[in-house]
Amino acid sequence: MRWTVRAALLADGSVVAPAAWTVRAGRTAALAPLEAGEAPVLDAVLLPALVNAHAHLDLAGAPPIPARASFTEWLLGVGAARGDARDVEAAARDEARDLLLRGVVAVGDVDASGGRATRGRRAAGVGGRSYLEIVGVGAASARARLAEALALADRLGDAGALGLSPHAPYSVSAEVLSEIARAARRRGLQLAMHLAETPDETRYLLHGDGPFADFLRVIGRGRPFDVPPRLRPVAYADRAGLLQAGCVVVHGNDLDADDVELLAARGSSVVYCHGTHRHFDRPTHPLGRLLARGVNVALGTDSGLSNTGIDLLGEVRRLHAERDDLDPLDVLRCATLGGRRALRLAEGPATLRPGSAADALLLGAAPVDAERLAPRALAAWALSPAAGVLATLHGGHAQAGEAAPPGFLDTAEGHG
Repeated sequence: MRWTVRAALLADGSVVAPAAWTVRAGRTAALAPLEAGEAPVLDAVLLPALVNAHAHLDLAGAPPIPARASFTEWLLGVGAARGDARDVEAAARDEARDLLLRGVVAVGDVDASGGRATRGRRAAGVGGRSYLEIVGVGAASARARLAEALALADRLGDAGALGLSPHAPYSVSAEVLSEIARAARRRGLQLAMHLAETPDETRYLLHGDGPFADFLRVIGRGRPFDVPPRLRPVAYADRAGLLQAGCVVVHGNDLDADDVELLAARGSSVVYCHGTHRHFDRPTHPLGRLLARGVNVALGTDSGLSNTGIDLLGEVRRLHAERDDLDPLDVLRCATLGGRRALRLAEGPATLRPGSAADALLLGAAPVDAERLAPRALAAWALSPAAGVLATLHGGHAQAGEAAPPGFLDTAEGHG
């Protein structure tokens, strides 16, 4: 199959215009400039497919919970959402399919549903990694949840696409965190943790008081430590061996200069969820400082409980529109290559490297001067509402997007 387009923009900022993309057996065979005198068939721009590096598909279909006076008040509503009567597997499958139609081919999903969300994602044909969540404030409870997660990983199979997610510093026993890190290393499982999400979390680790102390008293499950560690969240995770084990830092909102340096030194990835950040009206995220220091940053949607729908492309576009301090090429890289690095997925598709999976996004109609646009300008167009989704290709298989005219795929695929 040969797709000819007006331009191809890759995660490394390079542009091929006009371009011919050849796909064989679900993999990129070649990406090259069109031959002289040949006109592209598709009025489209080709991009690498997106990666949603943090989601909660087990909460698919649950309505948003309005932001409260404190984050801990909001947390009290999450349990009710998990306990409703939804068919979790079906809802996760449908949400994953919706993501696919909007350019996402892989998801970093935190699964607290006993594997139902993972089975739903797999049924939708969406790749990525499922992190099996561990919550246990007391040591005995945390160890039991760890054992359950490891047993579930065995039942689900495909360990290379699984991981563990100790939920957060306030919800997992400090004593067991290092055991989780060792278990992940031993079993070849990746790690992800909600970390440095709020200043109140930092306060709890430094002083043992504040809203999280009150929250833990309300739920009556004890405390994750007897004596506050007097460490900020990133240093706390590092002491437990989580960062050395490759743990992805989800959110990373409350970071100081030392935190950024430690993340850079450990080669850690941070996943920023712009919609959730907006939902809680949080201060400007230190995304720019992380990128400047060379920290890998990925983008995620989080769950619909703290967002208006689950749409990574929409998230990326709002981020571009609302953060004029960010280079659009950096935003695009975070949504593609950054997500692949965070989830430890093959990086080749982000640059449509020959031999890599043919995962891509077709946007159109292309701007009138697409062939002459500089990479940054082309990225800015791709991150604007003017760029409609014509198709998502995952492993070479195309699915029409909402901007595709009737019969688009028949025409597009027929020219190769």
